[in-house]
Amino acid sequence: MESFIENHGDSILIFNNDCLVQRVNEAFVNVFGWSKEEIQGMNLYSLPFIPAEYFNEMTTSYEMMRKGQSVNGSEVIRQRKNGERMNMILTASPIYDGRGNPNGWSAIFKDITEWKLAQEHMKNSEKLSVAGQLAAGIAHEIRNPITSIKGFVQLMKAGLGDRQQYFDIMISEIERIELILSELLILAKPQTIKYERKDIRVLLSQVMTLLDSQAILNNVQFITQFMPGATHLYCDENQLKQVFINFIKNSIESMTAGGKLTVQVDSGHVQEMRIRIIDEGCGIPKEVMAKIGQPFYTTKANGTGLGFMVSKKIIENHSGNIKIESEVNKGTLIEMTLPISFNPALES
Repeated sequence: MESFIENHGDSILIFNNDCLVQRVNEAFVNVFGWSKEEIQGMNLYSLPFIPAEYFNEMTTSYEMMRKGQSVNGSEVIRQRKNGERMNMILTASPIYDGRGNPNGWSAIFKDITEWKLAQEHMKNSEKLSVAGQLAAGIAHEIRNPITSIKGFVQLMKAGLGDRQQYFDIMISEIERIELILSELLILAKPQTIKYERKDIRVLLSQVMTLLDSQAILNNVQFITQFMPGATHLYCDENQLKQVFINFIKNSIESMTAGGKLTVQVDSGHVQEMRIRIIDEGCGIPKEVMAKIGQPFYTTKANGTGLGFMVSKKIIENHSGNIKIESEVNKGTLIEMTLPISFNPALES
């Protein structure tokens, strides 16, 4: 046991029933930067590696220990001696003596900072990849209003026509360009995660506006079916738009002969909102379906294979799940289920 604790790759602390640190292992010293002598004997509530704003979370974990429960894989923030913050996984459990009486508890911290950074890089690279693929459609979409504006400017320069009417049309076309570009920039620009209460119908409508030109080029017609009920969720707008763009874009590309793409929002279920994207495309063969979500597996010539995996992770971070049903040559249904009551402020 001594060898296991001292040579374990993750940071381990052992507390007694009075919440005093009895010992720490060598991995803790290497990861956090404090020596064993500095930490051993300290009280739980005076430990320097717990940021002040996370004391409530730490207290909750301790209360679970007192009740004989374990903390399994809780994601927490801790800091090194130099002040650097780390993303960590906490596993904590009570310790009992030979007679079954509480004799303290242990806490194991696994550093996942690099893993979290890799996840964010993967999301951002997928966003940039999708933004690049959308560029041709966006260029086509912007060219039309620019042509109109250019024509009216030439007419005005020649002193022809009702100028006020020209101004109204030009302003309308410029606003259209601004809307398209702002949606593209949201997708391409890395942003901090920000959970806010948003209307899912509005987010979906903005995404369909961005993809409208690609749908027209592929002879695809958007159909929206927004059922009565709750329409708002706590979510990160940028991330959910990334998911919707990924799935709707894939559906458009699957309908090489054109067809109808249906977007449904149904919150008639208890505390759940279901968002469905239904296409009439080529469908997904069973052998391909079994591999969906594997990194870098793709059937597209220019695909990265990360789209579904990133989208699934985003939905799971919103405490939701994804289900796919598909039939070859008939189409695909993607259903995302998200909890209406999810509030990250309460979750933390």
